[in-house]
Amino acid sequence: MEQMKSFLTTLALLGVILMEIAPVQAGDFLIVGATRNTGLEIAKILVARGDSVTALVRPTSNLENLEPLKVEYFVGDAIESDEVLKAVQSKKFDAVFSTLGGGRGEMPPDLVGTINIVDAMEKAGSRRLIVVTVIGPGKSIAMVPAEQRKLLGRVIALKEEAENYIMASSLNYTIVRPGQLTSNPRSGIIKLSEGTEPTGPVTRADLADLVVWTYDNAEAANKVYQVIGDDPLATQRMGAPG
Repeated sequence: MEQMKSFLTTLALLGVILMEIAPVQAGDFLIVGATRNTGLEIAKILVARGDSVTALVRPTSNLENLEPLKVEYFVGDAIESDEVLKAVQSKKFDAVFSTLGGGRGEMPPDLVGTINIVDAMEKAGSRRLIVVTVIGPGKSIAMVPAEQRKLLGRVIALKEEAENYIMASSLNYTIVRPGQLTSNPRSGIIKLSEGTEPTGPVTRADLADLVVWTYDNAEAANKVYQVIGDDPLATQRMGAPG
C-alpha cells in the first residue's frame, strides 16, 4: 500500500512539473495594419515566439518588411466591409490586432475600417479585438497639450467615435492609446495606465510589447489604457540646442 501511495505521489508531482514546463500553445492572429510601424513590430513579436500571423494587406501594399517574417497574407482593404469579413472568416483567429491610421478622405480607415472589423468579428463569432488608437479620446484629452488639440482635432474625433463603436459591441476588446511614437530601439521605459499621467514619446517596439501583453493577460480584457513612457533618444534630441 505504501509503495502504491509513493507511486501515485510521484505521478502527481511529475504532472505538476510537466504542467509548469509545457510550452504555451501557439496562437493564430490577424493583424490589420501590419506592413509598417506598430503593426509590423507586433508581427515581429508574434512570429518570433512561434505564433501564426495573417496580415490583411491591400493590393498596393509594400510587403518588403513583412516578407522576411514569412507571414500569411489576405489581400483586401479595411474600408471594404465584405473584404474584411472574408479575412476574419478565413481562419479561426485567437485575436485580431488593428493599428489602423489615416484620418484623411471621405472614408477614413480610422473609423470605417474599425467599424468593418467589429461588424465582421461579430458576424464570424470571433471575440478578441485589440486596437491601437491615440491619446486624446475620452478623458485622455487632458494629456494632449492645448496647442495640439486643434491640430489633432479631426484624428482624435475619429478615434473616439471608433472607440465608442468598439466599446458598444459584444467583443472582448482592449484599446491602447499611445501618444507620440518613434522608431528608435526599445527603451523599456513604458507602462499601461487607466489614468491620465504625464507621458513622453515612446518607441513603437516598446508599444508593440505592451499590445501583445494585453492579449496574453486576461486582466486587460475590456480595458482602455493610456501608454505612459519615455524614449530617451527622442527626449535628448528634443532638448538638444540648435
